[in-house]
Amino acid sequence: MASQLTLKEHHEIRIKKARNAQNRLRRLAGQVGLSPENCQRVQSACAQAAALFGSELWWKGDNAHGMVGRREEVQKLVNQEARLTTGSFRTINQGALSLESGIKPAVSQLENRLRRFALRLASLPRGDQARELVGASDSALGQRLQSALGCWNGREDTVLLEVASPLDASTMIEEETTAVLEANQLDRPGLTIFTDGSRLENGATGYAVTWKNGTPWRGHKTHMGWGHL
Repeated sequence: MASQLTLKEHHEIRIKKARNAQNRLRRLAGQVGLSPENCQRVQSACAQAAALFGSELWWKGDNAHGMVGRREEVQKLVNQEARLTTGSFRTINQGALSLESGIKPAVSQLENRLRRFALRLASLPRGDQARELVGASDSALGQRLQSALGCWNGREDTVLLEVASPLDASTMIEEETTAVLEANQLDRPGLTIFTDGSRLENGATGYAVTWKNGTPWRGHKTHMGWGHL
């Protein structure tokens, strides 16, 4: 954001850029013929991103003073995006238009961006100056960020685990057939742990752990997310 601009001037410039981007997308969609799904994605990446850039700083809530006009400007842009995506007329009901296009209303998008911004700041390590902004009593923005998080109380911490001492145990890497035979042994003393991890073609990764201490088997499996090793 340009430091010499006020938040109002910044918002007006971003809306203008978003309208210009939408006009170019309208011509592109008419010439090339985009599917509704691709049209919605392109508009989200171009027009919406341009209009809402920096909105976390000026958005104060749906009922706050001075927000009605800005909200309506963003909503008008959203309606135009939805009509371009679905090919609907201007007279269509806005609720049906939002449902068919898959584009969320302006208030939902603004609130979600503010909430995500607050969460990113609150997730920073303790001592970071940006983190201290959330909930700061002398900052109106800090109060809005805390309100956006709802139940956040400032107690989240980034914890670095200590280096674990070596286990007094034997480590074996076995193939599936050998591991099954090993698991079926009944006279194994002490605690035995089996673990394995995998990654699917779509990037989803996870691992599972099973252990036997005595007669019953117990286990735990965890989804690690996407794109991890």
